[in-house]
Amino acid sequence: MNPNWLDFLSTQQAVFLDDGTIQFAEMPSNLHSAIYPLSQLGMLKVTGHDAAQFLQGQLTCNVNELKSDNSFFAAFCNAKGRTITTLLIFKQDDDFFLILPSVLLEKVHKKLKMYILRSAVQLSDVSHDFCFSGLCCSQAQANKSEFPVDDFSRQGEIIKLPNSRYLIVAKIESTIKHWNLWLEEEIEAHNSHYWNYLDISSGLAWLDNDSSEEYIPQMLNIDKLGGISFDKGCYTGQEVVARTHYLGKAKRALFVAECAADISLKGGSILNENGETVGKIINNDKLHDKQRLLIVMQTTATEATTLKLDNPNQDAIQLI
Repeated sequence: MNPNWLDFLSTQQAVFLDDGTIQFAEMPSNLHSAIYPLSQLGMLKVTGHDAAQFLQGQLTCNVNELKSDNSFFAAFCNAKGRTITTLLIFKQDDDFFLILPSVLLEKVHKKLKMYILRSAVQLSDVSHDFCFSGLCCSQAQANKSEFPVDDFSRQGEIIKLPNSRYLIVAKIESTIKHWNLWLEEEIEAHNSHYWNYLDISSGLAWLDNDSSEEYIPQMLNIDKLGGISFDKGCYTGQEVVARTHYLGKAKRALFVAECAADISLKGGSILNENGETVGKIINNDKLHDKQRLLIVMQTTATEATTLKLDNPNQDAIQLI
């Protein structure tokens, strides 16, 4: 994270935990009217004469359709069509920016560099040059501020996310300005990990080292989010992704669920009433006494009368 951003957050009584979570002493009760400092994201910058052509051959979205007012939630796959990382890509002038989980930044950086070869492409980690913050606010406040309206549309430093949320990617001076303006609007600061809870609730699958290269993009609902182009031509992993599309639906998809288990769940399995494994948890977070889960699961499992965790208590889960 940008060191000046950390210094500013310290003046806001922020506490930094070893796992990267940022907490505040006083928390608002409403998740949907709050500002969030985001420590879980990083960003790569792709520049050069061949940057667009290079990314077109690596990502699932149609890079040529990127303009100054949009973005894509897309995937970068390996040759077998398995998603190395999900990412949010946008374009500024002739440069491209890839926002992705910070835990996968080094891995993705190295893998992309392998494909550059003799192309006129420069790849750099600019995570510390920018600050990432999230905003939830009412529609009236969004309209007043003239925020982008459609999901993944973009207006300057602000990208619209599902469920009335906004991701702000800005330099330190602008970020502090935004932050202070929101405080004046009586929108209070909230703990960073609750943004993860909201991402889960919105069905945005950010991967980590355990889930990287496990799932094809359709299993993560990237197609439903508009992040896969099926007519743009070849890219790494395209054959598998296209075959899944043209031969029928993927047998597994992404689901949001909830349970009352008070344990760590990431990487755990989901069982049906017969005790058969039908899904896997790729992300989870807790709010009050409820765990919100993001699950990659067999689509036929939605017909099961009972779904439960593969844990000693076999806690029941409920699809949302």
